[in-house]
Amino acid sequence: MPSPTVPEQLRQLPFTLAQARSAGLTRGALRSPWWRRLFRGVWVHADVPESLELRLSALRLVLPADAVVCGPTAAWLYGADIRRDGDLDVHVYVPPGTRIRSRAGLLVSQAQLADADVWVTRQVTVTSAVRTVFDCLRLRDEDDAIVAADALTHLRCTTVDAVAAYIASRPSLRHCRTAKERLALVEPKTESPMETRLRLLLLRAGLPRPQPQWEVFRGRTFVARLDFAWPAVQVAVEYDGADHWARRREDDRRRAAARELEWHVDVVSSDDYYQTPDDVVAMVTRALQRRGLCWT
Repeated sequence: MPSPTVPEQLRQLPFTLAQARSAGLTRGALRSPWWRRLFRGVWVHADVPESLELRLSALRLVLPADAVVCGPTAAWLYGADIRRDGDLDVHVYVPPGTRIRSRAGLLVSQAQLADADVWVTRQVTVTSAVRTVFDCLRLRDEDDAIVAADALTHLRCTTVDAVAAYIASRPSLRHCRTAKERLALVEPKTESPMETRLRLLLLRAGLPRPQPQWEVFRGRTFVARLDFAWPAVQVAVEYDGADHWARRREDDRRRAAARELEWHVDVVSSDDYYQTPDDVVAMVTRALQRRGLCWT
């Protein structure tokens, strides 16, 4: 497909539909692969790389006055892109009594935030990292909540201990108990949203909690690091998220090296997780039982 003529004013920065139309682009033209959507009503040229400044610039185009970015949008701003496919809404808090309402692309909730809950980053106001995790834990679907908490603690934006202290200091806030219960499921070593979802699938099935990012050695020589492991019986589960042949080949070599040391390594793909989750649970259960791991 030949590259289209790109208006100079739209080459580097995010823009709205109104700005696109002023530059001669239609909504239909924006559906081509030369543009990518950052939020509903906000696009950027496909060649512009991801960066914090890009995300901040996009948010400035759609944020109402007095709004505080929160929830999954705040997590995205901190570097954890936990949004589901097609989730392009901007989540914000506004002070109680504010007349700003939700609209297409903008989800508004009212909240009275403490000063420590509000950070300002390059002219964008956002909930603190610990408040962002707290809100996700208590207000999001459980899987999405743990995905957010895993990602933000993995990035060291905050810690499990800091979130626990925050929860203890806010006992009167809605669904605080839910946040406390879910915090026990958070694992900062988790490296991707699908690893989180796979771990939760296995835990809900009653399997014992695995060790994340387990390192395998031959003597003192490092051999491999495995996504989840039950070291006592040398069983591991890997999520296959490789999207490039070089990465896939490296993953295959790593797993083969572990198997040479008598590790049993099962590999689960996205299709396995979404289409046949019961089969995934059965596969891992059989491996653990054959290796003699007992649990109740």
